Amino acid sequence: MKLKIILIISIGLASCIQTPKPNVQNVETAEHSPDTIIVKHENILNKSYEIGFYSKSFSYYWLAGKDTLDFTLKTTEYEKDSTIYISVHHTKPILFTSVLAKINECYPLIKEDFDISKLSSFYFKPPVYYPDLAKELSLEYEQQFGPKNISYDKLNQFLLHSNLNTQLDSFITPLGKKVQYYGIEKFHLLDKKYYNEYLPNTDLTEYPEFTIHGMGMYIQLENK
Repeated sequence: MKLKIILIISIGLASCIQTPKPNVQNVETAEHSPDTIIVKHENILNKSYEIGFYSKSFSYYWLAGKDTLDFTLKTTEYEKDSTIYISVHHTKPILFTSVLAKINECYPLIKEDFDISKLSSFYFKPPVYYPDLAKELSLEYEQQFGPKNISYDKLNQFLLHSNLNTQLDSFITPLGKKVQYYGIEKFHLLDKKYYNEYLPNTDLTEYPEFTIHGMGMYIQLENK
């Protein structure tokens, strides 16, 4: 399980950096909304470490005019069992509720190339990038453990009983899924004085004094 988490996080991040963003001329599929469109782009798998491990991968970008918004979804299928995972990529903070809304908005495009019933996991950035989630989780965490680190097993159990889990289970119930496991590689508590290293030029007034942190949040799903 730990090896799978590390592979998803490291390969997902590397691929997001290396994958070129499409321009309007090479759009393959787009879905319209009042202000933006979603653009689908097939990723070229890296021969050195992706081919044989993954079978295909697509990225989905939100465009406003000719400008690419700071939000990308990447959906990748495993070669071994055709299960898929969705990873979320952005550099600026965004509400977690908005992220879930964008994933839901993108499902019709994802279903064109993937069997959504095979969805097996999500990857999100650390909670500090989601102000609503950071505030909520930190409050719950402090009430139970105070400002101290806990084991990975305790962290998983905490998240499985958190409001985050209630929110996610409600979100994926229509897909016949539920959350099985949470993984945050290199988990630790991040003090507020270090937030600017991740969120430069951001108003941190409403942020909690510390937040759960690590190399993103990996969420394993299972069928209900």
